[in-house]
Amino acid sequence: MAWYEELFAEEDPLRFEMYGESDASRADVDFAVEKLAIEPGARVLDLCCGQGRHLLDLMRRGYDVVGVDLSEFMLGKCREAAAREGLEPHLLQMDMRDLSFDSEFDAAINMWTSFGYLESDEEDQKVLDGISRALRPGGRLLLEIHSYESRMRRFQARDWRENLKGDIILSERAFDQRTGRINSTERTIHSDGRRTERCTSLRIYTCRETERMMSQAGLTVESVWGDLDSSPLTIDSKRMLTLAVKPLKGD
Repeated sequence: MAWYEELFAEEDPLRFEMYGESDASRADVDFAVEKLAIEPGARVLDLCCGQGRHLLDLMRRGYDVVGVDLSEFMLGKCREAAAREGLEPHLLQMDMRDLSFDSEFDAAINMWTSFGYLESDEEDQKVLDGISRALRPGGRLLLEIHSYESRMRRFQARDWRENLKGDIILSERAFDQRTGRINSTERTIHSDGRRTERCTSLRIYTCRETERMMSQAGLTVESVWGDLDSSPLTIDSKRMLTLAVKPLKGD
């Protein structure tokens, strides 16, 4: 089982508090709607939709959203949240490399650093290729990942955190210069005394690398921002939000 399959097969002690809807996720949707320039009724692909923190908000605003995620556990959480409001989301359990859509979407989003999980740059490229195929000509993609420069400047080889349930998590990290990956081991002492261990391996892409991969997928980068206030990407930006468009036929 790949690390990302194991991580999202059940509740993640380190990150579960961020997976639900919040003021932050609603601000993400505000930003996405503005930058993607989509009107209610537009068809939107939420790739790696998780528990639906963006998907459900988009549905409430009148968008036709399809959510794709590898984790049946996370999709189940999304269904539970939707059922509480009487919403019926269109959800697909699927590997992000296996998108079979063809010119069906006006826009696509991939948010909160859900890109870079796969085993190689070539596998990540397949994801962008699939998104490009899924978009209609003129359709846009908003991709959000960590900013490489800021992540490296803030890099910590070890830290401790305590979650809302009282679990203590020790994270130990190493950065591989050749692969551009942060490889981490997360050891959790649960509030009931259990101890568990998980490993992650995240590829951190630079702006230039991301733009090159977008171009290879047939997408043209229109803008890059460093935060939701539309500020430019700088070495201090924690986020990197890239907007790309699938050219109209003949462009």
